[in-house]
Order: sequence, then C-alpha cells, then structure tokens
Amino acid sequence: MRKIIAIGGVPGTGKTTLMRKFMEDYEFITETPKKMLPMMRESNDRFSIFGVYQDGETFAGTDRLSMAVQPVAKEWLEETDINLIFEGDRLFNQSFLEYCNTLPNTELVITYIYAGKSILEQRYKDRGSDQSEKFLRGRETKYNNILANFDLMPLINEFPNITYDDQSVILSFLKSHLLE
Repeated sequence: MRKIIAIGGVPGTGKTTLMRKFMEDYEFITETPKKMLPMMRESNDRFSIFGVYQDGETFAGTDRLSMAVQPVAKEWLEETDINLIFEGDRLFNQSFLEYCNTLPNTELVITYIYAGKSILEQRYKDRGSDQSEKFLRGRETKYNNILANFDLMPLINEFPNITYDDQSVILSFLKSHLLE
C-alpha cells in the first residue's frame, strides 16, 4: 500500500527545516516527471518528495511550485504508486488532502505541526519574513478549517515543533510511517 505523508502548519512552524532534516539520511535524484512538478526521488525508489530543496532557500518544497500545480500533482498520483512525502502551503489544502484520501490502495497520513505565537514571531524575525498579517491570518484560518474537517480528522497527527526533541519525535514518526 502506498503512503502519502502531508506535512502542514502555519508559516514559521518549521516545515521546511523539518523536511531538510528528514532528507539528510537519504540521497535524491531531482526530476520533473510532469510539467510544473519538480520533485526529488529517493535514490532507492522508496519515496518521492514534491518540490525541490536547494541550499540557502528560505521557501522551498511546494512553496516554489506554481499555483496551478494541483491538477498536475493529481495526474502524477494517478499514474504512480510510489510513496510520497510533501510539505508546504501549495498542496496542503483541504481539496488536495481530500483527493489523496480517495486514492485506492493509499494511506494518507496528515502531520500538522505547530508552535506558539511568540516562537512564530521570533522565527519570522530571524528569517526576515515579510508576510503580511492578513496573509498569516488567512493561513491560520485555512489550517483551522483542515483541522475541523470531519473526513480528515482521523488522519491528522498533531505535533509541537519547538525544540530539537520535538523535531526528533516528528522525524521518527515520519520515517516509521513512510517506510514501514
């Protein structure tokens, strides 16, 4: 059975940092199997990651994909059965998660990470974020709606991402679910 692991959380919760840490244990091949869908395939073909992570980029992963990528990502998912992990705002949305949950022979694991307001504000400052208050409130509403979705609720695993210990717990969870 294929596994799809979706990682979400408001900006600043550490999604991209977490994914970079996750990737340290693997080798990847960067490819673009569909127009507008760059991805990274683990060298032993155990899983793929939507998006690309290059050194020095603050916003990587699905944040770098086109706003119109969702239909292309769905098409790719219908054509393959490889395990997938992704993070970021572009595809971590209610309609795409609901779609993933309908795919045959697929287990969707939703991983929602969070941090307190003061920690988020410090992270925004540290990375020089210029995201507006309006945008940040919109992301908060979006994630609250996903967390309240009755169809998705049983699939959601929530984790704080504040300390290195928190990060280790999440990484262990991701690896155990993706590669079990």
